[in-house]
Amino acid sequence: MSHYGFSMAAKRRFEAPIPKPILDAINRVWPNRMVEMGCDRLEESYFHELYPKLHRQFSRIKGASLRYEREAEEQVHDFKDDDSDRSCLPMDDQTYSYHLFFLCPDDELFRYETDEEADEADPDVEEVISGEGFIGCVVGVSLLAPFAVVALNDFQEYQDGSHSCPELEVCAFDENGERLTAEELFRSQVGEAGLRLLYNLCDQAAKVLESHGITVLSEQQQRQTLPWLRAGQAVLREGGPLTVKEALFFAEL
Repeated sequence: MSHYGFSMAAKRRFEAPIPKPILDAINRVWPNRMVEMGCDRLEESYFHELYPKLHRQFSRIKGASLRYEREAEEQVHDFKDDDSDRSCLPMDDQTYSYHLFFLCPDDELFRYETDEEADEADPDVEEVISGEGFIGCVVGVSLLAPFAVVALNDFQEYQDGSHSCPELEVCAFDENGERLTAEELFRSQVGEAGLRLLYNLCDQAAKVLESHGITVLSEQQQRQTLPWLRAGQAVLREGGPLTVKEALFFAEL
């Protein structure tokens, strides 16, 4: 079983107490018990000093590529570096509380053909744009406190230069309308052997983060609730009580 919790073992059915370091960090970030974004939180983040090291180490993971990045506040930016010839063209102007990386194994098993309908002004004209999809893992690093989320997901690039914008969890359903987990979805596409390679990539990403003092939250820790916290009006989130994940990883409208 993976030391970092990215295994295919069954989930525990009980909710353990929230670890003190996580609880202390959330109380420190939100002393007024209100989750809301502030420019000073992003500008003064610990993350900026670590970013060059994280980017360099993610780019050098053997057998994988750093395919995409999204900054917390990124609107018009063309990202290129010596380690990759891929560009990063953001699709929205939201502000996020985290920086996102997308890593993909280099094996062809993790690539697939895809397409999307072009956004045409004339509704009678239909145009399909071809593209390529990549199955890998997303790494979200909170700018609010040294915590991260690592999860399976995919990413698409299209011939017109557009692309999808991967999030921290998959939203997919089976033919009966039942929601699929990321593990179920990608097992059907890459098989058990491919799934093991994906989890190995997640583990490698987690080791990079841990080497810089960033704690990767387990799925159980992410779901733990914080009933005393409230979300500000501009915070994009789902209903119900706030979770640990929502307190550290969210988007502002």
